[in-house]
Amino acid sequence: MFLFSEQLICIGLFGRHIIDYALPLLIRLLIDRTRKLYNMMNNNSSNINTNILDRINDDLHWLLLICGHVLTEEYDSDEQKTIPEAVMNFSNEQVKYCDLNKCVQIAQHILQQSQLDLSDEIMHGVSPVTQCLVAVLKLSETERHLCNKGQFEYISVQVAVSLTWFIRRLAANYLGFDEQSYKDVSQTLSVLLGKGSEMLEFLTNYFLSKVVTNLQMWASESDVIKETADLFVTLSIKKDSSSIIIKNDLFWTLANNVITNQMPIQLINEEYKRLLIKGITCSCLNNSSDEYRLHFDRSIFQILNQRLHSIVESIHTLLEQIKLNNNNKIHCTNALQTFYSENVLSQISTLINSYCGLIEGGSRCSSEQITYLFEHSQQTLQYILDLFDFYHNYCDQVQIILELFSLYAEHVLIFTKCNYGKKTKEINADEDFNAHIYTLLNCLNHLLAKDFIDFSNDNSANTEVNVGDVVLYGLIICLPLIQSDNLLKIPSISSCYYKLVSSLCEQHSECIFRLLNPDQYSIFLSTIKLGLDNYDNEICKMCLETIQNLTLYTMKQQKLNQTNEKTKYLEHFLDYLLQEIVITTTTLSDLFDTLAGTIYTLICAYPNQFYHILGQMKQYDENLSIIIDKLANDIGQKPDYNRKAKISFTVKFESFVTNLRRIMKK
Repeated sequence: MFLFSEQLICIGLFGRHIIDYALPLLIRLLIDRTRKLYNMMNNNSSNINTNILDRINDDLHWLLLICGHVLTEEYDSDEQKTIPEAVMNFSNEQVKYCDLNKCVQIAQHILQQSQLDLSDEIMHGVSPVTQCLVAVLKLSETERHLCNKGQFEYISVQVAVSLTWFIRRLAANYLGFDEQSYKDVSQTLSVLLGKGSEMLEFLTNYFLSKVVTNLQMWASESDVIKETADLFVTLSIKKDSSSIIIKNDLFWTLANNVITNQMPIQLINEEYKRLLIKGITCSCLNNSSDEYRLHFDRSIFQILNQRLHSIVESIHTLLEQIKLNNNNKIHCTNALQTFYSENVLSQISTLINSYCGLIEGGSRCSSEQITYLFEHSQQTLQYILDLFDFYHNYCDQVQIILELFSLYAEHVLIFTKCNYGKKTKEINADEDFNAHIYTLLNCLNHLLAKDFIDFSNDNSANTEVNVGDVVLYGLIICLPLIQSDNLLKIPSISSCYYKLVSSLCEQHSECIFRLLNPDQYSIFLSTIKLGLDNYDNEICKMCLETIQNLTLYTMKQQKLNQTNEKTKYLEHFLDYLLQEIVITTTTLSDLFDTLAGTIYTLICAYPNQFYHILGQMKQYDENLSIIIDKLANDIGQKPDYNRKAKISFTVKFESFVTNLRRIMKK
């Protein structure tokens, strides 16, 4: 995010090694520069020395970054954030020199009396970490007063970014920290920032007000808004702080502004609006109170759903009116065109991004809340598919919708893990309980539907989105669930699954070989064999077509000398189809043309394996030699795949099978 981030991490590490010297020095400099900015703000002179002001702001920017890296360490997004051991030990050592009551009071006073000068006398008896917090709060209040007075010439965007960044790091690592995670806990930090501390609610609410203030002041500055949105998500994810901010009226005002896209939220980048929705969802669903969940449902979820439903229904109505070809056709056509306007397209993007934020926020909550959010999302996805159909030529909308389905696929996995092993005695329980898998498979089928994707050379088409990759990603999510829970025994799921697999292999065979690892590919093929063994003609036909399309892609790879271990996995289907199906009478006889076409494709890809199988058949019964040799001669040593050859093979193969079964009966 920031330039010189690696250097700053090293500086922070060095600072913690000599923290008893480094931190007090940094605090003195931070307080000094904040005081200079405050004094300059209150100077009645109309002339501003911009050189001095720039130097002050530049110093403040770097001091905030250095202080932040000394007081906190780098963590991955999903790691638990903790207070560095060096800081905790240093703060613990300083307790004997500190007045705990004064530490708490000065943090409150600086927000209530922003004109309070942070002199040595005022700071006497205040712990160094508290002094740093107070200095940052003083700077934050100074910035707010400058904006309120319209003195924007004093304000630095760079300082606004680094200030919000510092507060976010402080909130993530210190706010409501768990004392059980530390061997020795500083009493000062415990009283000031620990769970249940007097200052926890006070600071959390102030940080929320900082979020709201930044959104109002810096809506046009994307770097500030990015840090602000991240700060809000940080407050929302942490259970202690989320339970505090949700009781604050500012939170619900912010939620309403975001959901209704009011000013200044309209000016904010879609990515950051989405983060705000994520934070709102986390806060609401992280709270165990039914009151807040109901408030969330009414104030957020229902509003989004009503807006989506209204748009989709309006489009459907206009399309139906146009089909009726009545007197209103011209009017309806013109009305329909408004849905392609830039304003409406922007609204659609905002709406879908909001749903992405909901899914992302829900995934950070408890299993009960994940289940709640998931169960309320399924009808929404059907409406989203309708939008996908309508806007299939608009790359921005397609991109966001595909991203939503990708998030939803991850959500299905989380939901299933949360409910794994759940049992019920209700009738149709298996089908009802696994409706989420069916919904996902059905959505993936819709994405693959040819009419949904425009393959033209129109510049408006989205050439970057590989639908096959998106669909296969969803399939990868489903595969282990389908295999482990025997979900293919459920008729609705098996039908939907094999339809998806058949279409995917017809349109995007290369994705199968490119994205599935050997274990996943093996599981995938085992479901195809299961379909051949256990299901009706419709599913068997789709399985045969799947094998045929995969084999055709394998042949292309063979010609390019790009084979790998996965290209050999299909060989066993040749042996399987000949030995188990041709020799024995099965239902697949009713699909003879498809069966013969699949076998011929496999023969073209694996001729050596085919002749090896024929040799084994000869050993089985010498009477078969004549018809086997005739079939081999008809095919040739290196059969070439083309439509004419496949049709010719079908005729000859039918004769071969008839003769073979006649001989076998004797």
